[in-house]
Amino acid sequence: MVTSLGRKAAENAGPPAERLLTAAERLFGERSCRRTSVADICAAAGIATGSFYAHFASKADIFTCVIRRINDDVRAAMARALTAAGADNQRARERAAFRAYFDLMSQRPWVYRIVREAEFLAPAEFQAYYERLARGYARGVRVAQLAGEVDPRYDPEVIAYIYTGIGHFIGMRWAEWTAGGRVPDDVFDDLMDVLARGLGPASPVQPGPVQASRAIEPGRPGPGPDAG
Repeated sequence: MVTSLGRKAAENAGPPAERLLTAAERLFGERSCRRTSVADICAAAGIATGSFYAHFASKADIFTCVIRRINDDVRAAMARALTAAGADNQRARERAAFRAYFDLMSQRPWVYRIVREAEFLAPAEFQAYYERLARGYARGVRVAQLAGEVDPRYDPEVIAYIYTGIGHFIGMRWAEWTAGGRVPDDVFDDLMDVLARGLGPASPVQPGPVQASRAIEPGRPGPGPDAG
């Protein structure tokens, strides 16, 4: 049975291959690849089952194509956001790219389930999915290092996978687990703040007048168990 999510794909006009990909993505995310048949995909796309094989060799083939299209869409969304924002420093680039990533995940929260399933059904594609994201992040980090915006001591690949992990789990918590909710602004601002200055305190805590007056004088017993 094709559910409401699957039926939405049939409403999308476009070339047959694109309609099949859209239907497959929704059904794989909704029910998993294992529980989705070629006939289900064709019904959701409004295409005769026999026509499927003019575009894809098998269900495994279209699953691979779905994973790659998701990755292309994610990277394209971030690239458009960077261009639109005119981001000219690493902090601005992080803000534009992460917001674009999270908003796409809110629109397509089933993406996380598809990618997780790929680890078992198409492990090479699963690895390539994250490697493609990380390579793009690493190139951006290297540019920022050359511009003096990121400490050059750090390996760009390490920072790239930090970005990848942050994006994955923040998006999963506030997009997938809320069935398409938008990552809240306060959560997003916390993330940007951590990226900007790390986890240390904003400034050293200075003792106030009362604290200073209670400072322990030389030779005076402290507040330990032996204090009288």
